[in-house]
Amino acid sequence: MAQSLGVRHAFKALAATSLLVAAWHLASAVLESYFLPGPLEVLPRFLDLLREWSTWRHVAASFTRVLLGLLIGLVAGLAMGVAPRHVPKASFLVEGVVQPVLESVPAICWALVFATMFGLAGTAPVLVVAAAVTPFFTVNMWEGVKELDESLIEMAQSFTKSRLRIMRHVVLPMLYPYLFAALRTSFQVSWKVVVMGEVFGALDGVGYMLWLAFSSYDPVSMLSWVLLCALMIAFFEYAVFNYLDRRYVRRWRR
Repeated sequence: MAQSLGVRHAFKALAATSLLVAAWHLASAVLESYFLPGPLEVLPRFLDLLREWSTWRHVAASFTRVLLGLLIGLVAGLAMGVAPRHVPKASFLVEGVVQPVLESVPAICWALVFATMFGLAGTAPVLVVAAAVTPFFTVNMWEGVKELDESLIEMAQSFTKSRLRIMRHVVLPMLYPYLFAALRTSFQVSWKVVVMGEVFGALDGVGYMLWLAFSSYDPVSMLSWVLLCALMIAFFEYAVFNYLDRRYVRRWRR
């Protein structure tokens, strides 16, 4: 049964991809390749990118910034999301600052601010990612805290008075599904904003290479980098996060 579902999902993904490529080819034929190169023009350049060592150096730079930004956002979001449980007045931080302010600020604003502050040192993209994903972690953790099973926590308190042990062995495991959902969404968002941050505040990375292609008006290279970025995100979504969801997260939910 599971195998047939996997085959069915793979067939649907293949059909959707084929339809998208066909629409892309048709659009390039209507608009002319000078404005929108077709898949047959982009594919050779894309394959060249895969063979070039410099490509993976830029991918590694972007990936490192994504991970650092996610780590900062996770720590900050976890602290702000869990704080209202122990300090009720801290709920104002989530309701009065994070949700109405941080969530509404466009990523390009953070990119410009941090690029002005840190220049082209590569710090700006990391902070842009952190600023963009912190609200996801904060709100998800806050919602998770509100749904905690208080009876389990009271039972744990009868065995130990250590808040750290209760947090580690009881509270955090109940928050894992919320944390995973935030991480999954934040990873996708991170790739979108890190590219923007690298356009304004880095000298390497996928965003920097997109900017170089744009500056030289090379739409074939631009679409090749976009395709590479999309395939990486799809790989992590289906090969990594789906596996973790099936292997661990669903077990925690049960």
